[in-house]
Amino acid sequence: MQPSQKPYLTTLTPLRGIAALLVVVFHSNLMVMGFVPPGYTKLLDFGWLWVDFFFILSGFIMCYVYGRDFEHVVTRGNYWKFIGARFARIYPIHLFTLVWASIMTAIVLSYARGLDPFFQEMFNLGAIPSSLVLLQGMHLYTSAPLNTPSWSLSTEWWMYMIFPFLVPYFTNVRSVWKIVTVILIVAGYVGLKYGLGDGKGPFGYSINFVADWGFIRCFLGFAIGMLVYDLYKAGTGYTLFKSSISFAISFLGALVAMHLGIDDMLTLAFFPFIILCAAYNGTQVKRMLDWKPLQRLGDWSFSIYMVHIPIAYFFTIWSVRQNPTLFADFMKLVTTPPDLALGWKLCIGLVALTLIVASLTYRYVEIPARNYLNKRFQTRRTPLVVEEAKAQLIFHDASSARQAHR
Repeated sequence: MQPSQKPYLTTLTPLRGIAALLVVVFHSNLMVMGFVPPGYTKLLDFGWLWVDFFFILSGFIMCYVYGRDFEHVVTRGNYWKFIGARFARIYPIHLFTLVWASIMTAIVLSYARGLDPFFQEMFNLGAIPSSLVLLQGMHLYTSAPLNTPSWSLSTEWWMYMIFPFLVPYFTNVRSVWKIVTVILIVAGYVGLKYGLGDGKGPFGYSINFVADWGFIRCFLGFAIGMLVYDLYKAGTGYTLFKSSISFAISFLGALVAMHLGIDDMLTLAFFPFIILCAAYNGTQVKRMLDWKPLQRLGDWSFSIYMVHIPIAYFFTIWSVRQNPTLFADFMKLVTTPPDLALGWKLCIGLVALTLIVASLTYRYVEIPARNYLNKRFQTRRTPLVVEEAKAQLIFHDASSARQAHR
């Protein structure tokens, strides 16, 4: 598929990598071993919110790259070429990590003696067929099975299926209906949190649904991203949000909100501004995010997200070999005081191993498989990178046009 040629927004690439690493740290503290004293900070407790950042960013990027192709009409040819391109992007590493996680799960089950219902779903080899067809996040399970982060990949896949049909609404609807859409999105989050939630889980009342109602969570985040793109396309707030200070306030605001344990929906409200500020920025933040190591981190982000739990399974296997009844009682496990010093070492080790493995899977799994499938599906595209000055000129021209119209 040949989507409309547009500048490659290099400032968004590292954000994916940073968010992916923060998810790795969150899972290390939650699923491997805690390394932060209880009550010290809630920054890690709210680390799951970075998945919502991915959903919002995905909605923005899909509109940026493919929006114009579906702005007025969805044709059969364009639709299936788009789906083919997304399949080539996500499925190879998903299949690779699913096989890996399934093998590790089988080893865990061979040592485990008794499984709490929560872990029965997590270590559920019967979820392999649904995972193969990306249904593991579509309300078939109450907790995410096997390679647990892939629940969100499942929901994104089904968002891709309906995305082209949403584009005409988000690109052509009048402003008043966009305001109505924002209200409906907020109502959706409230309904998800208080209508579907019971407050009994480890996170209390929250929007942290995964394999059960995760698709609704994904849909709402994706819709926010599409609205953010509409603001970006119109140059809304460019003068305010292009500054590096605006980006710093937005990003640090999200971190402080997590640290203080502020309501998850209020914390999530920082994410659209982080994306908009990064997309607009052409000064210090752009130079920082264009730093080659951060760009590479962004390139590896999908692999980082997908391989870190299969890597963590090595620790799981070691632990269950030492204590076969480890997973028999969920509450006992999560309330046992961790060895904080060991937790830090394990977190550092997990991050380091994840970066090494992700660099390899990106190079030897993601890229070759994607190129092969894109060639087969005839969906190859060539992204266009333009100079910053040219991108700035576009925005200045748009601002001048709006002023003249007024």
